[in-house]
Amino acid sequence: MIVLIFLFVAFAQGSRYVVQCSLSRTSIENSLYAANINRLAAIVVNSTHFLYEQTVGYNASRIIDTGRLIDSCKTIFVLASISKTFIAVAVLQLVEFNKLDLDKDVNQYLLSHMKAGLFDLGTHTSGIGPNFDEEMKHYLPSDDFTKKNLSDTILLYINNKSNWLSKLPGTTFHYSNTGASLVELVIEQIAEIPFGRHVDNTSELLYIPHFSVTDYPAGLLRMSAHSLAIYFQSFLNNFPSVLLNSSSVNEMIRVNRNEKAEVRFGLLWYWLNFHRSRFIGHRGVMLGIINIMMANANRTLGVAILSNGDVRKSDESAKNVEVTNNESYDQIVPLL
Repeated sequence: MIVLIFLFVAFAQGSRYVVQCSLSRTSIENSLYAANINRLAAIVVNSTHFLYEQTVGYNASRIIDTGRLIDSCKTIFVLASISKTFIAVAVLQLVEFNKLDLDKDVNQYLLSHMKAGLFDLGTHTSGIGPNFDEEMKHYLPSDDFTKKNLSDTILLYINNKSNWLSKLPGTTFHYSNTGASLVELVIEQIAEIPFGRHVDNTSELLYIPHFSVTDYPAGLLRMSAHSLAIYFQSFLNNFPSVLLNSSSVNEMIRVNRNEKAEVRFGLLWYWLNFHRSRFIGHRGVMLGIINIMMANANRTLGVAILSNGDVRKSDESAKNVEVTNNESYDQIVPLL
């Protein structure tokens, strides 16, 4: 996406001033629409300031004269897997208050027979395996996820032995939405606070998605780009109003496994190695959603980009979105 190029230039330079772009707004919009991305909100922050904040697109499927422009403070996006990072912060809160031990087996907190610890779940090394057919059942129309019990959804999955890898916990990586949602389920049991209350989001809800998922903690958190940027700016400052110790953030982003990989996980946050540069954060991809929230390795600058592109389907439209993203990254990373 053309818009990503000048956003990451701001990300690299760290200017306190609004970044000026020689491209017209129309050309940026046309580029996004050519990639089938109908709206995008992007924000660059450092530890003290919002360096850049811009939206492109309308609250409609295509640009129309009477369309309502999206607003970075009011337009609501589904965060997809960026939601997982909020679970990690909640975990560290309970650890600081000695209410949770990352090394204890989950069965000490829930009625289950699994031997994996919370740290294994948070680093996607619990041994929970894939079951595409079962995971697709988690998708529901509208907001019907509220009709399902999170505990029932998760325990049904993990109590099926066929959904497990034949590996000991802590030895094999496999990305698992179910595992992340299980961590949140433990949090709810201990803190007696539902997932939605972990985030104080006062933005007006302007958009209701056409689908939901029953394992919602792993990907269905909704907020504005501005609210997410405030959260991410707090991350750059070690979450001073949420966590007691900066060491908690260090534990959260500490790499669990030492093998060389493009993506290396801490506790529901991950490090991305790209063009000899390192970034910390999370990406979020669901049907009709492609988001990214990344900071540089020193955590002095961060960028959050929320958009309605789609890379999940195996069609030309999805390939166009993916190619556009990859081409943009290839152009901008050398500037970092």
